[in-house]
Amino acid sequence: MKKPILISVVVPAYNEEKYLGRCLSALKKQTLPKSSYEIIVVNNHSTDKTGLIGKKAGVKVVFEKKKGYVFALRAGCSQAQGKIIAITDADALVPPDWLEKIFQAYQADPGVVGVGGRTIHQPRFLLAILVEAFYNFGGWLFKSSPGFNLSVRKDAYQRIGGFRKEINFDTDLDLCLRLKRAGKMVFLWNNPVVASSRRFQSPGRAAYCFKALINIMALILFGKAVFFEFGEIRTAISGKGGKNS
Repeated sequence: MKKPILISVVVPAYNEEKYLGRCLSALKKQTLPKSSYEIIVVNNHSTDKTGLIGKKAGVKVVFEKKKGYVFALRAGCSQAQGKIIAITDADALVPPDWLEKIFQAYQADPGVVGVGGRTIHQPRFLLAILVEAFYNFGGWLFKSSPGFNLSVRKDAYQRIGGFRKEINFDTDLDLCLRLKRAGKMVFLWNNPVVASSRRFQSPGRAAYCFKALINIMALILFGKAVFFEFGEIRTAISGKGGKNS
């Protein structure tokens, strides 16, 4: 008898041919049995080999023609078969026990609806370190996590309506804020994900950080975002790739 899938890992990707392979390699080396989780790459209308790399890696590839981080996330989550949905970025690297620690946190408390964890930015430079500290302190204090180290019970995700399509920039924070009203959120300090700091080297980094802070305050205070788009902020560094607006 085939064992049920426990966790679905959703990886939104736009022109990430340079980084997606190593992300998937790390995900395929998890300590959980391979039959207990699935990997879903969402090809968000890429113009490079992102979709082909996903297919060659033997994972499920979903094509989402409407460009935007939130649309890719919604498409991937709609295909999830697991009772838990975990999310990471195509240019992020998860540790081997990432999914196991996430699963254990849910098993330990049925009231937990979301689990996130710590950020490690690479490459390291001053702005990346400051943002990393902001993510980690804020995550520990408010029990929220960025979208490269975030998971949710699927039934809770469906109950609150999932990612709101009208919120693209900081849609991960919006989901965490709404999840906290549905149950308990857990922040795992000992389960870090290495996230790319490419966005903080791009020419648009100051505007990106400014818009992010405005959106964070607006979401916390009013439940609405001011800015929808954040642009292809990594393109200038990597040649190709990056979260799409």
